[in-house]
Amino acid sequence: MAPSGEEKKTPVRSLRHHEGRYLRLTVSKVSDRVYLIDTLAVGEKNTVAAYLLKGSKIGLVDCGYASSTQAVFDGLRELNVSPADVDYVIPTHVHLDHAGAAGHLLDAMPKAKVIAQERGVPHLTDPARLIQSATIVFGEEAIKLYGRPKGIPAERITPVGEEMHIDLGGLSLTATHTPGHAPHQISVYVEEEKVLIAADAVGIVYPLFGVLIPTTPPPSLNPEELGRTADRLAQMDSRLLLAPHFGVRTDPREVLAETKKKTNEWVSYVRKMKNTGASADAIVASLKSEVSRESRVPEESFPIYADVSVRISVNGILHYLEKNP
Repeated sequence: MAPSGEEKKTPVRSLRHHEGRYLRLTVSKVSDRVYLIDTLAVGEKNTVAAYLLKGSKIGLVDCGYASSTQAVFDGLRELNVSPADVDYVIPTHVHLDHAGAAGHLLDAMPKAKVIAQERGVPHLTDPARLIQSATIVFGEEAIKLYGRPKGIPAERITPVGEEMHIDLGGLSLTATHTPGHAPHQISVYVEEEKVLIAADAVGIVYPLFGVLIPTTPPPSLNPEELGRTADRLAQMDSRLLLAPHFGVRTDPREVLAETKKKTNEWVSYVRKMKNTGASADAIVASLKSEVSRESRVPEESFPIYADVSVRISVNGILHYLEKNP
């Protein structure tokens, strides 16, 4: 995630005070065969989810930051799943909050195969460039908190093109290429459950926050593709939508429509402010104020990831507008 030269690193002071804090692991049952594992990202509950799928085979969709590895192991234990029994690890894309723990988890998962979109595979086998560009966006101190991903042997990865079907024995998955947020993203549909694990094809819907925040980070945002992806996913017969940030939604079409609408609104708003000469900081401050007004949550009471997400999303839109004025 390499930003343009004008973008600024995410403030780390808002993250650092969580270092060393212990929070109890949360595992939630979505259905008899689908479970949410809260990865306790940087010690925060309800911000980054992983989803466990249990047929006769077992799949783990997303896995959080490298620093969340133990939280994921604890979640598996709470669900009476041995790491050695996991058949597939499926990072929806290679951003650190979705795939950072994958290489570390595989050390304890001898039979697990990784399924990932083909454009992300090089970053999973050799994460050096990913770490470098993420450090530019977030800063070295934040990367220390997130942890560094570990390279995965190429022979353990099965690449996905536009679509792949995966049989878990009683659960049939369809992994579909869903670009826009990132070109290397897939979403996973669980056919028997009519459950869509959307990845960041949907915006950020933190529990109890009440306002969707677009997730539009640098460097690969494409709002037009994101809108087309949202429209395509909305045509699926989904009963539930599982969001990475965060949790279970019973209104998939509404969330997807709101993602497209809010993303377009933010792109237009940032473009307008940029054309008046506003700085990145001024744009972030203005949108934070708007999010506060809509959510009725004072800015000083924002969940930590809401505060960070607004800045990262603005940076991504600014980066996109540099290439697409």
